[in-house]
Amino acid sequence: MTIKRFAQLHRICESAAKKIHYPDVIDELHKRLPKEWWEIGESTVVFYLPRAIVDLESKEERRRALESIPGDTKITNLRQFIEDGIWALWKMDP
Repeated sequence: MTIKRFAQLHRICESAAKKIHYPDVIDELHKRLPKEWWEIGESTVVFYLPRAIVDLESKEERRRALESIPGDTKITNLRQFIEDGIWALWKMDP
């Protein structure tokens, strides 16, 4: 697959984020993106994860999704970033 437009990357990242659990999200990105796009994909998908997690039905599902984020990712403080995004979305949603 060749990525020709930035919007194409965004669609792939948004779709991958719906896998919810971080290892599954990364696996999906690696399946759908050429290897040279993996790093930017992993950096972009984090902006879609908070919405995907907020949309889960239960608190337990959200907790498991957050717990699936390892502490040693390339992105420093990733779990905190995702948690902050979730709280921001909760405050915005009616």
